[in-house]
Amino acid sequence: MVLSMFGHHIDDKDVLQLFKQKRLAKKKSSLYGKLKMVFMAIDSVLFSPTKLIQLKTQMMDNKKDSVVHELQRLSTANDIWKALSDKFFDISKDTRFHGPVSMSATLKNMVLKFVLESALPNNPDMDSDYNLMVSSCNDVISAEVPNSLREIAKSIKDKQWFRQLSDEEALQVLQTGSDESSHKFRYFLDRHGHRGYREFDPMYHTWKEDPIPCVKTIKGLLSGNESQLEPKVSKSVDQVMEVLKTPLSFIKKLLIRKVLLPWSRRGVGYRELSKEGLIPSAECFFYLTVNEVEALCSGDRDPLILTRVRQRRRLYPKMDKYKFEEFIKGPEMKPRNFEDQIIPPVLSSAGRYSDHVLDGHRLESILPITFGYNHRNRLITYSTDIGWSPYFPLLSGIITEIGGTISHGAVIAREYGIPSLIAVEGACRAFRTGDICLLDTKTQTITKIE
Repeated sequence: MVLSMFGHHIDDKDVLQLFKQKRLAKKKSSLYGKLKMVFMAIDSVLFSPTKLIQLKTQMMDNKKDSVVHELQRLSTANDIWKALSDKFFDISKDTRFHGPVSMSATLKNMVLKFVLESALPNNPDMDSDYNLMVSSCNDVISAEVPNSLREIAKSIKDKQWFRQLSDEEALQVLQTGSDESSHKFRYFLDRHGHRGYREFDPMYHTWKEDPIPCVKTIKGLLSGNESQLEPKVSKSVDQVMEVLKTPLSFIKKLLIRKVLLPWSRRGVGYRELSKEGLIPSAECFFYLTVNEVEALCSGDRDPLILTRVRQRRRLYPKMDKYKFEEFIKGPEMKPRNFEDQIIPPVLSSAGRYSDHVLDGHRLESILPITFGYNHRNRLITYSTDIGWSPYFPLLSGIITEIGGTISHGAVIAREYGIPSLIAVEGACRAFRTGDICLLDTKTQTITKIE
């Protein structure tokens, strides 16, 4: 459970002491309480995925544009604000199954790992076998992004001509064309356009608002090897079972083949689904609190509100670079100080390669970026989200400082067979863009060569 969420064992003494105190202070569960917990776990594992799909169909397919159309009929800022306030808690409806589905995926992975561990104590091949088994989750929506971009690149007829276009010209061709690649590109933006780098930060544009990062990736794929355009061939359950190194009994093989592996793969996939002159510019809106928006829409022209907006805009670039510890202790939330601390990394995808480093810790501030057309780049960054997906086909390795075995970066790395290590603290400080490094997932190390 801990490895799935954090990518490493918790060794913070204060956190462990707090867990111990809470466990001792907690009253012993009654029979009713124990049964309730059991039924909650069963409901999460068996029924949450189905409920999540039903909710997705209801909210995203049937009512996708209803809120926008409703707001477009309103004319004043105050009316729009009241309508938005009425929808404020809809997000809790949309996300109420994310936690249970995540727990379900974690429980399924725990059972799968337990079977592998019980087959051979101190099994050196357990991590690689586990990653192999869960590396063909066909329902992972995050994997649709690079897959779709690859299909768009394949469908472009004159690839050499397209590569020579500027990013803006290439975008114009894809948006206004009538051929297969244009249709696929417009469908991609319709399906995934709401995503983007740091998609929960309103200051960053979505792919629909700024598709240039996706265009850069398409051009990069066209400039690489032909193999970059070939779709990944997923291994069936039987094919995976044939190449496992862990010695399993007949009963355990049958259990994994028929129940646990299809069950766990589906679990990973399910987790990936969840002008009135009041302000100087539209960008100022993102620096207002909810109460300040309500005050402005209600006619309050307090100049201190705009003063605070200007101050927040000035502080945002500095605060955006702050990185914090996984566990915050005490009332003060200070940025992490990058002290040397060695925590064994966790293997999330296997391989051993020597390549150039792209330091995502510094590249974050200048996204959207292009990694160039060199498919031997290795990304070292603090963490990843779905906004990194367009760049994954251009990478030969991924190292992150935080994340777990079911986090986005680890899942996509397994899907594409990209060598990857997670929970490597201090990696961003130890490496710089342009360094040559050796990533060896067998020994779970990354070494600077020059």
